[in-house]
Amino acid sequence: MTQRAVFCALIIGALSLSASTAPYARAQAAPPLELKHFTKVKTIRFDDPDTLLIGTIDYMDVDPAGRILVVDQRGRQVFLFDSTGALQASLDPTACHPGFTFQPITAHFGGDAFIFIQNASPWGYRFTAVGDCLGSVDGDFSAYRFFDIDPVGTPYGSYPGGLAGTRILRRMSPTGKTLKEFPMPPSKYPNATLRVAGGGFIADGEHLFYASAPERDILKFSTDGTLAGKFSPRGSWFRSPRRDLPSDAQSTMRVAGKWSSNITTIYGLFELTDQALMVQYNGSERGGGYQVFTKEGVLVAEELGIKPLVFFLHGKYGLVYRVVQPRLDDQGYLPNPYLEVYQFVTP
Repeated sequence: MTQRAVFCALIIGALSLSASTAPYARAQAAPPLELKHFTKVKTIRFDDPDTLLIGTIDYMDVDPAGRILVVDQRGRQVFLFDSTGALQASLDPTACHPGFTFQPITAHFGGDAFIFIQNASPWGYRFTAVGDCLGSVDGDFSAYRFFDIDPVGTPYGSYPGGLAGTRILRRMSPTGKTLKEFPMPPSKYPNATLRVAGGGFIADGEHLFYASAPERDILKFSTDGTLAGKFSPRGSWFRSPRRDLPSDAQSTMRVAGKWSSNITTIYGLFELTDQALMVQYNGSERGGGYQVFTKEGVLVAEELGIKPLVFFLHGKYGLVYRVVQPRLDDQGYLPNPYLEVYQFVTP
């Protein structure tokens, strides 16, 4: 069996195990989504089989020029592409840190000055804007559950907090060194906030927006950590949990299915445009959905109860990105995942 075939077999197994949670559409030729406020504009493929093999697309970021950072956690690699999907660089930290473990979690554009990769351990690496290795991040840094970099290159991070429900915001230098720490309001569901994937975090240069998976409110902070407001999904379709998850992992595993069966969680929070936020929901038995708000909290668009579930991995500059994983080709190989790109149509 060839190396490529072995790798494909491993990816197939991984995708089958994670199919219930991964933001993937599984199709040979996925039909365009039929959504009220989004229309498909293009497909971005990564089709250089001789030099490029992507296991999974787990995280991505885009810049104003449309360049794309792709994090493949399964393959332990990060790529920089142009807006058409042409490979610009493979971000390899061994160029300046040989022998260090590379287990990338997220990758972010730091304005037009640098690229910042959160890593499992050590905690991160920095690259130039074109993908040349600059070195590891500051020793003060540790990977964040929620992390974003504002347009001028200032990183911010948030931890979901311990089991007591405490949460913090941090403003950092471009190398990841903590400059200021701010307390956040405690979570109503601290165990679920800590254990349930989802939510999101945005630093737009003027404000910080935070959402945890199980809570209704999107919190809005000024850059000095002051709570500047909050807004919530409208309507009865959004259903909050009746209680928190248990504090221990074993009990959580026993009750997680029943706990999540009839509630709504926030699956993603995107800065859809410079004036609007998109909140993406998982309604479990009732399907998925999205709402679009102005940054002042005014609802401008929504579509709820979408079945089957539709999840976008990223949204910015008026576009949202959906990951599609093709099925096996005629030779028995698993092609690279690709991106479907949809444009927001203002109501």
